This record gives sequence, C-alpha cells and structure tokens, in this order.
Amino acid sequence: MKALVYHGPGKKFWEEKPKPTLLEATDAVVKIYKTTICGTDLHILKGDVPEVTDGRILGHEGVGIIEEVGAAVTNFKKGDRVLISCISL
Repeated sequence: MKALVYHGPGKKFWEEKPKPTLLEATDAVVKIYKTTICGTDLHILKGDVPEVTDGRILGHEGVGIIEEVGAAVTNFKKGDRVLISCISL
C-alpha cells in the first residue's frame, strides 16, 4: 500500500509499505477511502512536533471500511463503514 512518510521538516514522500496487520486483540484494520490533512499534519510537516520522528507514517483521520477486527472488538465488524476521528476516548 502507499503511505505518506515523514522524513524531517519539509521532507515527505509517498512510499510503498506493507499492509497493516492486527497486533492486539483490540485492533482493527481499516481500508481508507477518503482522507485529508488537518492542522496537526501541517505542524508535523513543518517540524514543529519533535515527537514525530523520521519514518513516521502520517494520517490519523479518514473514512473507510473495516477489513479485519481483533478478538476483543465487539462494537464493529468486517464491512462496517467508519469515520476515524483524531479524538479518541
């Protein structure tokens, strides 16, 4: 899959990355259909967020369809359409 990867202030590239997999029972894999940038992304790209280091895959908001869920996920199932918010509770 293609991913936008941060490599330092002003340095970003589309790169081929492996498809994500479930790591924890609480994980879900979502195929993203639509996404956009937000203010946080702009700060990251400028280099204003030192916690974001070289190699970080960017993107944290989107709309997609669940492809796979972990064993502990009970509120979602494969095929559900979802909105991924930057705010989680």
